[in-house]
Amino acid sequence: MISTSVILLASLLGLTLRLAFVHAADQRRSQQQNEIAIRGQRCQGRVLAVQRPFLFESTTRLYFEFAPPGAERPIQCCHSERRPAERLPTALPSAGMMVTVHYLPERPEAAAIVNLLRAA
Repeated sequence: MISTSVILLASLLGLTLRLAFVHAADQRRSQQQNEIAIRGQRCQGRVLAVQRPFLFESTTRLYFEFAPPGAERPIQCCHSERRPAERLPTALPSAGMMVTVHYLPERPEAAAIVNLLRAA
């Protein structure tokens, strides 16, 4: 009896902690994307791949690369969308498409795809 209660309590605690970490990460991502939208510089980038949600996941990821002025080589980044599929833009960019990227000049690895920022 005690072991079943301990297992249930530990499971609930683990689930609660996971949800708290996911929420905190979402808040950080949202704040960073707002900062990128407001202060970010623009340049052209290319979508490398699109990873749709799988099983219990709700995140769509767009992997892209861009070369900010003065960079020695292209920077690869990931734009994560945690919105439900019905709230995503109907036409997500596909692999190989050129997109406009916003990035922070002091931290170019902090970047996002402009069209997806506006649609949020």
